[in-house]
Amino acid sequence: MSKIAVEPLHGFTTAVLPQKKEAKPIAGGASSFSEKPKKRGYLLVSKDSPDNPLPKKQGKTKRGSKTRNRKTVTKNEFVTYKGVTYRVNPKKSGLYVETLRSMIDQFEIAASMWSRVFVLRFDLHQDFYTDNNKLVSKFIKRISIKLKREYGFKKIGFCWVREQEKAKAQHYHCVLFLEGRKVQHSKRIMEFIKHAWESPVGGFHVPYFSRPFYFGKRDEIADQVIYRISYLAKTRGKGYRPLQTKDFQCSRLQPV
Repeated sequence: MSKIAVEPLHGFTTAVLPQKKEAKPIAGGASSFSEKPKKRGYLLVSKDSPDNPLPKKQGKTKRGSKTRNRKTVTKNEFVTYKGVTYRVNPKKSGLYVETLRSMIDQFEIAASMWSRVFVLRFDLHQDFYTDNNKLVSKFIKRISIKLKREYGFKKIGFCWVREQEKAKAQHYHCVLFLEGRKVQHSKRIMEFIKHAWESPVGGFHVPYFSRPFYFGKRDEIADQVIYRISYLAKTRGKGYRPLQTKDFQCSRLQPV
């Protein structure tokens, strides 16, 4: 398949392909999906231009106001990173390259360490706004300890992104990368996640996804995994936070 490449940027070589690649079947029985949970192109650079300069001073944003973002954005349906081309889901808003790159790195490192990888997508909602991410950071720590104790995992990979659109509070889209030899289904892990996040007095809940996980060898699931988790890198919903608060965070799995 021929492609027209443009200049590399932040490790990516973006490309325009003449036809779309068909997605492969998903190992583990997860096929079609929706990123809306059931209720209880060309490279664009978001740099400042002379016509739209960045203010010299930026203070803490008010609740509900958006922080100016200088990250790189791509609207291509295919990206090439470290010599591998992936199909992604840019939607209308485009994807933040830095976030996408970090998630691809964590998946590929997990796939290099383990013969089979288990990838789990889930969301975390809360009913009140916070100007930091302390609650989700504590959650990641709690769920990591629980999963290591229950399954014997030595390492756990994760990524989360913070978003806030029309709701009064932010929510988080998350993904876990786990060793597939130790787990092949999401039911029990989702119970741990709900217990670690939800509160008996309300304020926190975990929406339900009908097909939240992928399981298999790297070549069996990589196309579907990267396409699905690329949704987390979308620009829409990002930036509603103070300047010092992060929009995303990933684990630091290292190649063996």
